[in-house]
Amino acid sequence: MKKSSMKDRRLITISVLILGLIWFLVSRKINNDIYLPTLKNILIEIYNILFTKEVVYSIISSILRGLISVLIAILISVILGVISAFNKYIYNFLYPINLLIKSIPTIAFIVIALIWVDKSFAPFLIGFFISYPIFYDVIISSILNIDRELIEMCDTFKISFLSRIKNIYGPKIIFSLFNILSSTISLTLKVVIAGEVYGQPDYGIGTLIQMDKMNFNTVGIFAWIIIIVFITFIIDIILKIINKNFILYGDKDDF
Repeated sequence: MKKSSMKDRRLITISVLILGLIWFLVSRKINNDIYLPTLKNILIEIYNILFTKEVVYSIISSILRGLISVLIAILISVILGVISAFNKYIYNFLYPINLLIKSIPTIAFIVIALIWVDKSFAPFLIGFFISYPIFYDVIISSILNIDRELIEMCDTFKISFLSRIKNIYGPKIIFSLFNILSSTISLTLKVVIAGEVYGQPDYGIGTLIQMDKMNFNTVGIFAWIIIIVFITFIIDIILKIINKNFILYGDKDDF
């Protein structure tokens, strides 16, 4: 059964309402915003956050750090992924490097990045190292899993490598990337914000979360959680709209 056919908006709405009701009852029972703030206070805090000029600049800064990290990771992973897929020496040379990057805990990446580079640049480096191996593996798999009969047909008719890239490998890579782009951007954004919490750049969501933590402003922290969820939701919608423009290339199972 497809994932899309499993979704039911009514059931999702009911689930959200039940969770909201549980939150409302528990927060009233505890009656302490430091432990579990009320939904009303969180919504008020969100309103105050979104209508503060400096805070909006911090939100934009964090989003840009995440998106730039992802774009750089895609660019480098496409170059290295395509080369590796057609050259086993490059593939095997990069294999232990990529394995090492995937094995290092996220917190270790954050600490190393803060040691190596300036606090303003560290979130970019953290976001890159988190997203790069994901894109690299997907690109390698998308190329190597192309139907062998299609490749043999290209060899028979002596189709040029550039034509293969344009008509076969390129569309396949694009479809594969878009399948994971939303989740990878969400992951990268969360890691970038975590890096900001530790690095404390001049502007960033993580910096403001750390300030709320130091002031025991639990309401503010929960408000930021909801804002981050909303940001990732908007990004997901935008990517789905963009993804429709690539339907003209055909379904990925046709390759």
